[in-house]
Amino acid sequence: MPHLQPAHVLEEFASFLQNDVRAEIDDEFVDGQVGSMSSTMRYLSRQLRQKHEITVRQRDSLLEGLAAIEQDCDDPAVVESVAAAQERIERTPAEESTELETVLVSTCNDVLETIDAELEGDDAGSAREPLYDFLRVRVEGQLEMLGRDAP
Repeated sequence: MPHLQPAHVLEEFASFLQNDVRAEIDDEFVDGQVGSMSSTMRYLSRQLRQKHEITVRQRDSLLEGLAAIEQDCDDPAVVESVAAAQERIERTPAEESTELETVLVSTCNDVLETIDAELEGDDAGSAREPLYDFLRVRVEGQLEMLGRDAP
């Protein structure tokens, strides 16, 4: 059996990998990687689009709820809190989904805290109900983004 020079075998193998195998693998690999990146970008694009749509739905629900509270509640502190929340929401660009979502949750919490501090019993429950509707819309949207059905 002839003696093989390890350096020569390694060099030939390296050349074979570089010139013959790599060219074939690179095309498939690059195609696979490009396909994977494209698929991931489409997925992320759909997620961002869906997040925007869901956040706009939440915004509409909260503004509707705040309008209902404003119409039905006579307490000056609650009405003032609602007006401040509406103004803050209106000032937040709808295109900025992440910022808008933060503002929606924050303003909802602020109004709920004011209701808890100023109202009692059935009056408090009635004033909270439109905000609970917003929270339901929010949870349903989050479940939708996760690919799950709302309860």
